[in-house]
Amino acid sequence: MSFTRKARARAMQGGGTYEEIAPAIDSCLLCGACETACPEGIELAELNIHQRQELNRQRTTYPRWYPADSNGMIDSGRRPDEQTLLLAGGLLGSKQALCLSLLEQLGTAGKTALARDDGQDIAKIMEAGLPLSPERVERFVSSLRSARTLIVAEGLLHRPLRAWLPGTKILGPGEALLSDASLRLLLRPEDLYIIEGRGYHTDHRRLAGFYHRLRHETGCYTNLDLQRTAFSTGAASLQGRNNIAAAGCIENAKRILKGKKAGRVVVEDLADSEAFRLATDLPVIHIAQLRRGKLSYED
Repeated sequence: MSFTRKARARAMQGGGTYEEIAPAIDSCLLCGACETACPEGIELAELNIHQRQELNRQRTTYPRWYPADSNGMIDSGRRPDEQTLLLAGGLLGSKQALCLSLLEQLGTAGKTALARDDGQDIAKIMEAGLPLSPERVERFVSSLRSARTLIVAEGLLHRPLRAWLPGTKILGPGEALLSDASLRLLLRPEDLYIIEGRGYHTDHRRLAGFYHRLRHETGCYTNLDLQRTAFSTGAASLQGRNNIAAAGCIENAKRILKGKKAGRVVVEDLADSEAFRLATDLPVIHIAQLRRGKLSYED
């Protein structure tokens, strides 16, 4: 209980300091599920980041999972006339075959490309509650202004990107791909489809309807509970990327699997793949592999 958002608020109301509740602040995986459960509609993920920022102003030592410097840049040869950009992030961006598969499925007439700046360093700094350079944000945003649509793998970036680029459509890879009816047909009733929680929870009302229709049309399982909250493994968090077992990601994957007679796991976020591979013997694939089901994880 002491690690919940409610308990942290009560501790602060009772005179507790940020340093005293540091273990609870650091333990948050920022999945965003608390926001959908909050009856007041409070943006709790933002409050959690704020608490991390305040804690960082006081402490002198930091968790080992805090980010190292990174410029978030990859070489894509982007042209100025592209209407859709894929911000693949560090993990998906390192899998060339998956990125090419995504681009092939998303784009027509060469109008979809890999973003040269994916903002991954910005996401990590924000998640850790560290100071973010306005100049760095401006360089990032400027590189995206010509695009009409952004396909963003890093769910933590969905909310700030909507604020920074209000006229741009922000989608996750799952929604972008599953808007294609021919791809939806490749999902099976025995599939366990794992929705990326961070982006989902930032646009919960609309996306809950989208995935409800997906569930109805395909018959697949999802990681949504009865309140349409996406249960997360936490593997995409800074803690999960540092030590997937210590962050509880494998146990979370087992909880998601419990009670489901699934024959295959399909993930939107590549970070979830490792958690499920360690939790089950079922085949685990990324959504970009639906049309190329024989691809290996290394591809």
